[in-house]
Amino acid sequence: MISLLIILILVTALNLLAVRPLVKGQDNQRLVWLPLVCLLVMADLLIALPITIWPGHLITTAISLGFTTWYLTASIYLWLTWWYHQTPPSITADYLIVLGAHVHADGPSKTLARRLQTALAFYHSQSPRPKIVLTGGQGNDEPQSEAAVMAAYLKRHHVDPQHLLLEQSATSTATNFKFSKQLITQDWHGDWQPKILVVTSDYHLVRSQLLAKQQHLPVSLLGSWTTTESLMAAMLREIAALLLLLK
Repeated sequence: MISLLIILILVTALNLLAVRPLVKGQDNQRLVWLPLVCLLVMADLLIALPITIWPGHLITTAISLGFTTWYLTASIYLWLTWWYHQTPPSITADYLIVLGAHVHADGPSKTLARRLQTALAFYHSQSPRPKIVLTGGQGNDEPQSEAAVMAAYLKRHHVDPQHLLLEQSATSTATNFKFSKQLITQDWHGDWQPKILVVTSDYHLVRSQLLAKQQHLPVSLLGSWTTTESLMAAMLREIAALLLLLK
């Protein structure tokens, strides 16, 4: 029991360190730290207490195993997110894939705008300029496709329209990569495999890498920052999505 608690405390500390770069320098950090500490401590207790108080019982063992699975998935997610955050891409990209997010009647959401700003900074730092694949269809509550809104935003920020490739059918991250791969395959005429950089939110990097691998699409990753107000909920959604993806 003592050994288990020591291990859980160490893993909890590592998880908190992994999240630190995502909130460093931001305001309202307590909106991430307090819920995360409470959640990890609760998970520690739900792993350790059932098998300690009722050892050998099938139900208590199942409860502990269930929360252990969640905890390991969450830990790997946080550590990989830290790794991607600490190792920015050093490639000269042939294509940028910007993953879509919600759009409004007056333009991209704040999350999508941060992705586009990150893509713009990389785009303008490259010579020659890469092509930009804008991927995202139109949701029921969206005035037009995410790709079209992104294209309009980038044109206003002096991106050559000839550098933009629009993919307007995707409705999920999985189809973002599936359809973007088809678009790049049709467009690419080089004798070598194109270098592809995916731009998405920092909390979304891990699942994006997994889904790109499912499409046999080698990519590098570049994350845009997320506000502390949104980060905790976004990370919890990603962990749940990863559990479904890896089930």
